[in-house]
Amino acid sequence: MDFGRFTRAVPGMAATLALAGCVTIAPAASPTPAASPTSAPSAAATATASPSPTAPPTATPTATPTPPPTVPPREPPKTPSTAPTTPPPTASPTDAPSSPPTGATLDPNQDARFGSLDDLQSGFVDDPKSVSVVSGGPIEVSYLGDGCTGFAEPNPDYEVHYDAGAQALLRIYFEADSPGDDATLIINDTSNQWHCSDDEFGTTDPSIDFSPPASGWYDIWIGSYSLSKYISGTLYITELSSNHP
Repeated sequence: MDFGRFTRAVPGMAATLALAGCVTIAPAASPTPAASPTSAPSAAATATASPSPTAPPTATPTATPTPPPTVPPREPPKTPSTAPTTPPPTASPTDAPSSPPTGATLDPNQDARFGSLDDLQSGFVDDPKSVSVVSGGPIEVSYLGDGCTGFAEPNPDYEVHYDAGAQALLRIYFEADSPGDDATLIINDTSNQWHCSDDEFGTTDPSIDFSPPASGWYDIWIGSYSLSKYISGTLYITELSSNHP
C-alpha cells in the first residue's frame, strides 16, 4: 500500500466529508421552523367540510311505481270504407215529381177556370180572339209525354168549341204580361190527343198550330215551370199565320 498516496488523499476526503456533512445537516440548522399544519386550512380540508351527497337529488325512488294498465290498441277496420257514412244523392233534387200522384191528372171534363168560347166559327172576323188567364197549378204534366212540361191545375184554364171550315190553320198561343216569364201550353184536342209547347218564334212564349183544324172542343192549360210560380198573360186564338208570340 502506498501510504504516501493515502496520506495525501486523507485531507481531500476530509474536506469532502466536511462538505457532505454541511449539506446533510443544513435543513436541521435552519432557524425558521416549519409551518404548523393547523395554521391555515388547506384546500383538501375545505373540500371535506361539505361532503357530497351520497345519491344525486334526481335519483329514482327506491320503490318501483306501478305501471299503467295495458290497453290494447284499437284495431282498424279490416276493409276501409269506400263511401261516406251518408252518401250524397246521385242527382240534385228538383221541386217537380217525375209523375203526378195517383188521381192528380189534367181533366178535360171539368169546367174551365177562365171560361169558354162555345161556338167559334171558321172565318171569324174579329181575329184574334183573346182572354186573360193565369198559369200554374199543383200537377206536374210531364206524365203526358210529347215533351210536356210545367205545372197546371186539373181544370182547363180555357176551352173553345170550334167549327172548322175553309181555313187551313187554327193557332192557339200565350203571351206573358212580363217579358221573359216562361210559360208552357198544353192542349187536349177534339180527338182527345195531347199537344204541348214551350218556346216558339224565338220567344219564351208557347204556341200550338192545328192544320188543318178539326171541329170540336179544344181544352187548354197554361203551365208554369215552378210549382209556386203563377204567370199572368193573354191567351190568343187565331186563323192568321201573321199572328204569333
